[in-house]
Amino acid sequence: MITVVALSWAVAAVQMPEFTPPRPAVECSEHLTDWPARRRCLRGLLDDAEAALERAADAALEEARESDFDSGGHFGAEAHFEAAQTAWHAYRDAECDRRTALMFIGEDSREEIGLDCRITLTRARTQELETM
Repeated sequence: MITVVALSWAVAAVQMPEFTPPRPAVECSEHLTDWPARRRCLRGLLDDAEAALERAADAALEEARESDFDSGGHFGAEAHFEAAQTAWHAYRDAECDRRTALMFIGEDSREEIGLDCRITLTRARTQELETM
């Protein structure tokens, strides 16, 4: 019994902690002094995040369609998913606009904050859809 407890403790102690990935602005930090390159980097990350979201949303939509097929459309899963996705996009854009509006900084910095926000929220939505 002591061996099992000791082994369980050892396994728990060795597990790697989960780290929060760096903010998108940090991912593009190599371009810290070159705003056009930094903007391209952030826009590239946003394009990648939106492509991943589209793939995850397509899979979730297919699952909703299968649910509707299985239930004879009784629950309207496809329509609910489409409404949720449309509402999520509106939320993301409004929330990121809100965050940038709070900043009394230059236009380039506000754009960076807005892009960082959109990337971060898009990645979170993708992860949410992939783990459902």
